[in-house]
Amino acid sequence: MPTDPPDRSLTWALLLGRWMDLARASIALPETAEGGRLRSGIAPIIALQAITHALGEIDDLPPDERSLALDRAELLIRKHAGTLHGLWRGEPMPTELIELIDDARTALHAAVCGGIQWLLVSDRATFDHPAPLGMHLLEQGFSGDLFLPTPGVVMFRDSIVAFVRAPQGVAGDTIAEIDAWLSDAARTRPPQAVPIFSQVYRQMDFASGCVVRDAIVPEDRLVGGQPLLVPVLLDGTLQSVSIRPATGAELPDIEVVQLRPDDPDNPPTKGQ
Repeated sequence: MPTDPPDRSLTWALLLGRWMDLARASIALPETAEGGRLRSGIAPIIALQAITHALGEIDDLPPDERSLALDRAELLIRKHAGTLHGLWRGEPMPTELIELIDDARTALHAAVCGGIQWLLVSDRATFDHPAPLGMHLLEQGFSGDLFLPTPGVVMFRDSIVAFVRAPQGVAGDTIAEIDAWLSDAARTRPPQAVPIFSQVYRQMDFASGCVVRDAIVPEDRLVGGQPLLVPVLLDGTLQSVSIRPATGAELPDIEVVQLRPDDPDNPPTKGQ
């Protein structure tokens, strides 16, 4: 979440001091091929660190400046990463620099695809049809994506019960509206920023017909199971959400798990 201005200023001041120390230290690098590459790479190294940090604060920008800032960040990351790859062409790049480039790309991806999610604190809960909330947000000018639980399907503790994102960032009023809608049915943890939308899949043992678990999986992965979060709004367009019979309350408590990327039950989607 955005920090207060004094905290942000202090952080940038500390970073500036570290970058100045790094620039001064580069002068003393040995006159070797590796030392020359590092000296030439100091500017893009500092620039990538600055972009990564700035992307973490992009929600502080006015909505009409966000898209331009993201476009500039993408171009600068590509430029500075290309410079570093060029310096180490034909030679193995240091692991630290690979991680630096990955951090910048991850921060950009989070700024573009990330959003706000809510986790359930109550042991179980079912939610009403979300159409009234979706229509109200549209009236307020919301133009992003909103995912909420399938109406009448029981959700269990630690499950994701809401996710929202928007091209210009999610306004505080929108977060408050969703928070109030959720609190009518259950208790949730305070909303938190996340770098990617994760779906909740209800997985079953088809031999017995029993529910095994609910698995939380990032949207760039695909697993078997019934997706429990339905799109209410996509790109600011209201979606059709079917009404399910409220039979979920008959389920016994089941485990909610977060699948790791290397989990054998969580293979990459096609094309990855």
